[in-house]
Amino acid sequence: MYSNILSISNFVYIASAFVLILSFIVRKKSIDVAGKSLFVLAFFVEFLYFTLRFIETYQKGYDYLPVTNAFESFVFFTLCLGFLQTLMIKKTSGFIVLFSSIVISTTLLALSIAGFSQHIEPLIPALKSNWLVAHVITSFLAYAAFAINFVASSFVLYSSQKRIDKIVGSIMFGGLLSLMFTAVIVSITHSSPLVVGSVFLVLISTMLFVLSFILKPYTSKEWIEKPLVFGFVLLTIGIITGSIWAKYAWGGYWSWDPKETWSFITWIVYLINLHFARKRKSARFLAYLGVIGFLSVLITYLGVNFVLPGLHSYGSN
Repeated sequence: MYSNILSISNFVYIASAFVLILSFIVRKKSIDVAGKSLFVLAFFVEFLYFTLRFIETYQKGYDYLPVTNAFESFVFFTLCLGFLQTLMIKKTSGFIVLFSSIVISTTLLALSIAGFSQHIEPLIPALKSNWLVAHVITSFLAYAAFAINFVASSFVLYSSQKRIDKIVGSIMFGGLLSLMFTAVIVSITHSSPLVVGSVFLVLISTMLFVLSFILKPYTSKEWIEKPLVFGFVLLTIGIITGSIWAKYAWGGYWSWDPKETWSFITWIVYLINLHFARKRKSARFLAYLGVIGFLSVLITYLGVNFVLPGLHSYGSN
């Protein structure tokens, strides 16, 4: 039924990425605007999909926001990232929009081959709480803000005049692009994701490293600091609402579950980032902190949900 709408949204996100790449080649403002407009269109198409899934969930008698299993949570993350990027679309560099689009399309492509259940099912008792809605929304908006912080940080490094920075930035962006291309190739050929991904990572990162020398250094801290502050506030609220939810669901505010532990570690990492941002450190210094911070986000969500056992492991079911 409406599942095709999600595929259409992803197609438009990918189209947005290609148009934005073209805008960097020909350096025309009109093409940059077209690429950003496609991004906004893709977000609204994805929002339509999410709305229809919510309606279907309600019609089946399940009165909850569709964000409770692995498939739904990944979709909701991309929706949050699209939402934040759309809000800032006019003031954001096209390069940041480009890689936000790549993050979203890579996630959606990976979902298409991961085999996660897309069925709408009744909630387990522990999830039947309004605190769940508050916790999930604030947490994923925080993750989305940190993703924008990561992209801006990687761009600062990628466009730097220092060779080591260019290498790190090329690997960060090369990793995102290789994930997207790997998802496409694996879905078609059923090849080994590790082999295909490794080949793409080396080739794309090398190509990006060479291309980085034509860029002027991007030293603005605006799109490192704004998402950092926004994300930190939301992560704090997410941890607090999660603790209240845990009290109702499991009888205690905090149990040092792997998810709780890594959420706290991530909070500390971004508190350090925020501290140095307030100290007006250089964009390069904050960029490295942004990359480290997002690695902690990936461990908090992907590592805990899919590797470590704990109360949050239901998200992988």
